[in-house]
Amino acid sequence: MGRIRTNKNICLNCFGDLDSGRTCIGCQKRADDSPSLPHHLPQRTVLNNRYLISKALGEGGFGITYLAWDLSQGIKTAVKEYFPSGYVNRVPKSNQVIINSKQNQAASNRGLKRFIDEAKVLAKIKNLPGIVSVRDFFSANGTAYIVMEFLDGISLKKYMQRKGGKITTDEVLTILRPVMESLVSVHDLGLIHRDISPDNILITKYNEVKLIDFGAAKQANLDGKSLSIVLKQGFAPEEQYRTHGEQGAWTDVYALGVTIYYSITGKLPPESIQRMYKDTLIKPSENGAVISPAQENALCKSLAVYARNRYQSVRQLINGLYGLRTRTLNPQTISPPPGSFSAGPQKASNASNKQAANISKPSSNTIGMGRNTTSTIPSTVSLEERRKQIAENHAKNK
Repeated sequence: MGRIRTNKNICLNCFGDLDSGRTCIGCQKRADDSPSLPHHLPQRTVLNNRYLISKALGEGGFGITYLAWDLSQGIKTAVKEYFPSGYVNRVPKSNQVIINSKQNQAASNRGLKRFIDEAKVLAKIKNLPGIVSVRDFFSANGTAYIVMEFLDGISLKKYMQRKGGKITTDEVLTILRPVMESLVSVHDLGLIHRDISPDNILITKYNEVKLIDFGAAKQANLDGKSLSIVLKQGFAPEEQYRTHGEQGAWTDVYALGVTIYYSITGKLPPESIQRMYKDTLIKPSENGAVISPAQENALCKSLAVYARNRYQSVRQLINGLYGLRTRTLNPQTISPPPGSFSAGPQKASNASNKQAANISKPSSNTIGMGRNTTSTIPSTVSLEERRKQIAENHAKNK
């Protein structure tokens, strides 16, 4: 009779079986029983009687994402825990999450409700090819969890780095087509992403393309009510800098435009809030990119400073960039960069290419932001700090 698999005898590296000496029969690695960071869930925790927690993949301003094993289905998953940095603590030697002060009570509870509400919406769009799928969500330990598919691949940002810092217009449009098509359906549900960038677009080892990290996602505020200020400097349109800025599909249109511009030029356009004072946007063709006049006009329209001058939907952007074609471009035309995985359904050539699609990247104090590391994409600053910087620069240049 075979040994029963439990959270104690499963390898947290490959999720194979540990032998009696705590060495994995499959990957031959010794079990890592070192303690987790105090604010992380301990390794080998089992959530909801189903998800075996391994290492933390990353953490951002609003949560921590863990590699996990679905004991029921026998597959890898990524589990995201609502854990807003600076607002909550974990009880020592416990999985319980508690709010750290009365003044943080209301904000933390609102965030928790949004986290759960957004999980419910995302669960409805799990079959879209260009969006990471939500498999499950539940409440436990005084907080909430979202279980998402785990994907191996590299971000568009890393893909660009391996290709020399930029890629061709045809290539980026091939990569982004499934993401844009899927975003049309997401927007139809009233949800906007608000954090689209090369960091959050993942190319899997099978050449699937997925938009990840919906940590900043919000319901579109068509009723004019205020939205929390969540943005990524350089990729955010001006309305994201305003508490009462009206956000909608056009907000994601701008971020898609910046992503395309950055991908084909290797440079970011001037920040949207800076362009409100003086618009110094240089056309991509004047920045070294090879792009047709029609595509350039469409791209520049998506980058309009004010929402009223932008495409109002991603479908309009698709029509502008690709013409009225509805054909999805063949993902096999994505050429693998040096040292990357090969195109097609093959195993990754190097283990370093593996990346969880659901990493909540470390960030600044802005909830839901992703951390930028080695590229020219700027890091996040506080809203008030950035406004002050822009005003000072504008005064100097008068």
